[in-house]
Amino acid sequence: MNEINKDIKIHIGLLIMFGLALILSLIRPKSYFIWFLEAAPILIEVIILVITYKKFQFTTFTYILIFFQIILMLIGAHYTYEEVPLFNWIKEAYGLHRNDYDRFGHFFQGFISAFIIRELLIRKLKLKKGAILSILIVCICLSISASYELIEWGTAMILGQSADAFLGLQGDKWDTHWDMLWALIGCIIAVFMFHNIHDKYMDKLEKIKHKI
Repeated sequence: MNEINKDIKIHIGLLIMFGLALILSLIRPKSYFIWFLEAAPILIEVIILVITYKKFQFTTFTYILIFFQIILMLIGAHYTYEEVPLFNWIKEAYGLHRNDYDRFGHFFQGFISAFIIRELLIRKLKLKKGAILSILIVCICLSISASYELIEWGTAMILGQSADAFLGLQGDKWDTHWDMLWALIGCIIAVFMFHNIHDKYMDKLEKIKHKI
């Protein structure tokens, strides 16, 4: 019971920190319009997690990863993905052609989504662990990445030039392909290199549930 209370406190703490980060990201962003476009998926995700919390709780490991992903997205929402200061410095220091914060973000989009999908498939749908499951997770994560790119394309088609900063192409005609590739790489690394760590947290959660 103490372990459950400890986890709940951590989850509440993450939710409070999310609220603070959300407020900070709203203070003088580069564009409130772009902020809304970037932050809308975050708000939807958090609302879904809160509503479904009593029916299905992810491991604390996964919630911490989700929080990290949200912070990355809020930073992109505040500055826009092509103007994040640290990556502008990296761009200038190494003579790069673009700000690669979006590549960084898409890598973690794939990496973190893999654990979310993996946990749902194993704990909710009771699928067996193994190569087939890993391949299925990779396929789902890649489809999520492709779907997000389609949403961006649809938004750009509707809004026109006002959505340029939302797309963040930075003159790269292959930007969409690179985004999906980095998400795929992140997903593959998560599934095939960090699955044992994830299993430990899921096993720990199941043991706690059986003790109740």
